[in-house]
Amino acid sequence: MTKKAKAILTGILGVLLVLFLAVCILLINIRGEFVKHLEEKYSEQSFTVGFTKIDPIYGNFYAMATCLNDHTVFPIAKSFNTKHIRDNYVQSRSQNQYNSRLDEIFKGSIIENQIGSVTGGGKMPFQNDGIYTQINIYLTEDAMHISAATDALRMLNENNISAERIIFTYEKDRHVYEILLSLDDYQLTEKELEAKVRRIK
Repeated sequence: MTKKAKAILTGILGVLLVLFLAVCILLINIRGEFVKHLEEKYSEQSFTVGFTKIDPIYGNFYAMATCLNDHTVFPIAKSFNTKHIRDNYVQSRSQNQYNSRLDEIFKGSIIENQIGSVTGGGKMPFQNDGIYTQINIYLTEDAMHISAATDALRMLNENNISAERIIFTYEKDRHVYEILLSLDDYQLTEKELEAKVRRIK
């Protein structure tokens, strides 16, 4: 390699190193802004903020943060061209609380092994009134689907949990099925539930 080529290569590497250091300093500064934002907005809580990353598609700087008081993990972000910082702490915390209430109902129940997952949401912030906007229950492939759905509805009713929409989803014979229910459907029989099953895939 000639001296000229070495000089050019050294120059390129130097420029890249400077750019890399500049980006690192920028991301560290933005992480500091995230920390300050959380400290000011939620002064009674303590947080840790992960490494700041760049999302070029949406034009954001973002990181994952954790509240040390309640272990809520949530995203925090800032767009390239604004000073406004957005965090999802309240939404994520509420979602965790709604889900935790449902977990308490089904954990250790007769249909626990037939439920793959259960999630739900309602008013923000969380209100412990048993009123959900929607509850999603995914049944395992080997579950007794209609029977499990009937038992799940009964347990929700017994625990004073109501929802505008309850959606059961399950896979069977390489197809995906759904049962879409409302508040009026809590007392349906297995035969009536079966009539509401529809194949969606």
